Amino acid sequence: MGERVAGVVDITASASPGVKGADDGPGRLDHLAQLCRTANFARRHLETTVLYDANLTWTSYDVLHLAVMHRPVDTGVVAVLAHVSKGSVTRSAAALIKRGLLRRSIPATDRRRSLLAPTPAGWALNQQLRAQLIAELNTLLDAQPSANRHDIAVLRHLITTHQQ
Repeated sequence: MGERVAGVVDITASASPGVKGADDGPGRLDHLAQLCRTANFARRHLETTVLYDANLTWTSYDVLHLAVMHRPVDTGVVAVLAHVSKGSVTRSAAALIKRGLLRRSIPATDRRRSLLAPTPAGWALNQQLRAQLIAELNTLLDAQPSANRHDIAVLRHLITTHQQ
């Protein structure tokens, strides 16, 4: 994300959502594309700086985190909350179970369902990683914008704008 790509809209100059302007269609699409690129950049950065050492992807971390937050939680619910396929949840959960971070149970009332809950090791890892992810995200957002940090400046602006 080093150099600024030609044709990328400056988010500060584009119309805010819900405000009619001359460039509603293409401007909003460019705005959304930049938001997605920025989110992908942040996700990839957090995966390589924090989750890599724990041998997790963002999806596997999300499955673990959702199991900690909603324990026990149905795999279908995890898929909906994480916006991934149920197959992705199943693969991530299987790897986390194999590592002793999650456990799976099947309710007696509906044998088709599968519930996930963290083990003590999974809960502890989630707490550790969450603290590291927050610290790294704060480092990114507090960094001074420069030519190679444009995406973080956009992310900072979007978070600030959408929280108001």
